[in-house]
Amino acid sequence: MIDRAHGYFQREKETMSKKKREAYLKERLSEILRYGYRYSKIIRSRFDALGIKPEKVKDLKDLEKLPITKKTDLVTFQKQTPPFGGFGIIPKKGVRRIYISPGPVFEPGEWDYSDIRWAQALFACGLRRGDVVLNTFNYHLTPLALMLDESLKMLGASVIPVGPGNLSMQIQLLRQIHVTGFLGTPSFLMSLLEAAEGMSLDLKKDFSLKVAFVGAEMFPESLRQKLEGKLEIFVRQAYGTVDVGCLGYECPEKKGMHIPEDVIVEIVDTETGRQLEIGATGEIVATTFSKIFPMIRFATGDLSYLFEDPCPCGRTSPRLGKILGRTDQVTKVWGIFIHPWQVDEVMARFPWVANYQIVVTREEHRDRMTVYVELKEELADQASLKRRVEKEMEEVLKVKGEVVLTAKGGIQDRAKKIDDRRIWE
Repeated sequence: MIDRAHGYFQREKETMSKKKREAYLKERLSEILRYGYRYSKIIRSRFDALGIKPEKVKDLKDLEKLPITKKTDLVTFQKQTPPFGGFGIIPKKGVRRIYISPGPVFEPGEWDYSDIRWAQALFACGLRRGDVVLNTFNYHLTPLALMLDESLKMLGASVIPVGPGNLSMQIQLLRQIHVTGFLGTPSFLMSLLEAAEGMSLDLKKDFSLKVAFVGAEMFPESLRQKLEGKLEIFVRQAYGTVDVGCLGYECPEKKGMHIPEDVIVEIVDTETGRQLEIGATGEIVATTFSKIFPMIRFATGDLSYLFEDPCPCGRTSPRLGKILGRTDQVTKVWGIFIHPWQVDEVMARFPWVANYQIVVTREEHRDRMTVYVELKEELADQASLKRRVEKEMEEVLKVKGEVVLTAKGGIQDRAKKIDDRRIWE
């Protein structure tokens, strides 16, 4: 019988002493800063603007000397210097893929994928060699599904690259191929299970699922309990972004998210960029060691905190607490980030629109996006306008939402452009 609750993907790394881990990160940081300064135009220009050299950043605390890079900075730099904004470093083999995430932000995909962070997360979740895994993350344009696909190869697991949607087909695959692992958003897993129950299937008898790895959405404990109760399996989550990869993952103990060894995670004051003490809430900022797309102090926009209590699983890394929210009005709906400026761009196409507000709610563990649109004046064919706005919103945001038209004055002045009314435990 497979032991899914114990073991490590790389024991030596995952059980390092604090002193050894700090020395390891210091060495890797020094290496990537020197490399970035030599090969990346934007990294070199930022160092030169500060009047410092990479060797002046001697330890993790010295990272505070460097500026923070925000998502909006990537968009700006890439418009000025397409496609990668001066961050990308093209190796001799070239770029295997070019990913596109909302912004748009272009990211190079390395020829030979070697980042083990997602593999660590998948192993800690309980996935093992020989598992057959249904990957329902989106393979279209963004990198997460392909990163996980490559990571499952490292584990020796087989992948069904199905992506999201088509519940009946996915249920058929789960039964016919005896799928043992699921990858996707928690809300999609719930939709899948409820659809199967609607087909009068017995989830425990008709499915062979043993492990579910979820992410890209908030994951309240009530939803975890509901999913685990239906299937009697491990359901574990991980946290990361398309820009910097995996930043934290749960082990079987479910006591926070272990930070992988091959990344530096800071919790910083949102105003000053200064590192906060252990336990204090601030913005998650990450520094990666990728030699094709190095990100130095990339601000995720997510709020959390660090803690260092020993974990019964034996892993010795610091851990992230749960994600507590966002630093701005950027909101994630169905696993996709929604930016206010994206909606501005859509609404600018309709001269009849005076104001708008997006309201995000959650019903039965599913996100719901409603777009309230205030009109400058009454229109004869409001139904046509409603359909056109809904279509444009879905094309630009990649998320479906219901448009509700209101008369002039229907939206309060200075109302949030995106009002997230979801309540999390």
